[in-house]
Amino acid sequence: MDLEIFNKCQDSIDRDSEIRENIRNLTKAIDQHVRSILSILSTAHSSVPSSFPTFAARTSKSFQFLKEAIQNLAALASQHPFYKYNALWSRTLQNAAFATFFRDWLVNEGNSYNAYDCGSSKEENSDQTIGTATENEDVTARVGQLTSLDGVCETLGVKPGLEDENTFHLSLEEYLQATISLISELSRLAINSVIMAENSNYSTPIRINHFVKQLQAGFLVLNLKNDALRSRVDSIKYDVKKVEEVIYDLSLRGLIKK
Repeated sequence: MDLEIFNKCQDSIDRDSEIRENIRNLTKAIDQHVRSILSILSTAHSSVPSSFPTFAARTSKSFQFLKEAIQNLAALASQHPFYKYNALWSRTLQNAAFATFFRDWLVNEGNSYNAYDCGSSKEENSDQTIGTATENEDVTARVGQLTSLDGVCETLGVKPGLEDENTFHLSLEEYLQATISLISELSRLAINSVIMAENSNYSTPIRINHFVKQLQAGFLVLNLKNDALRSRVDSIKYDVKKVEEVIYDLSLRGLIKK
């Protein structure tokens, strides 16, 4: 019996293991940059909205490093069939997309707060209870926009999955998974915005409430199979409920206008 076939099989296994290890090393570098970005953005949970754009800008250099690391991964991954090793970096790209979502939302929220809420609070110093609150319809008009697939891909330096499924790209599923992560993070932010010992902020939870409900309505349009994405979409209602409870409590206490 010729055992050469087993030697060839072992060579193939060794090559595959080497490729996987190289990909893991590259994804570790990406994960490190993502953690660095999120460590800065997480200060939003203990900061006033007026400061959001400032510390979001501090992530610019980290996003440049992140983009370079992703391009290194793309150069290696493009040498092989996309879905053969996709599972090794899929979660990493989801986290990178989520970091992009969160930064863009914070910049939009901070600019909105600086443009409207700070001005209105100065005019209402005589009434501390509603000093940081605005009319609900005005707040609704300033609800943030979700960064598009093309926008996220431009930030990360990858192609959107709609163009060519055979090249390295950010898939639609990864984009949607990152969107769900944003909803979960914003539900935490809604709670933390009102429990700060100083400078409690009541307008941001209102905007978050309208924003996450719009995203929830968008996900309801999708006809998903019973997979991991479907399970996470089903969990959105719990995050939306958390935000609704914050708004309800603020309303009962007379801290926002009805």
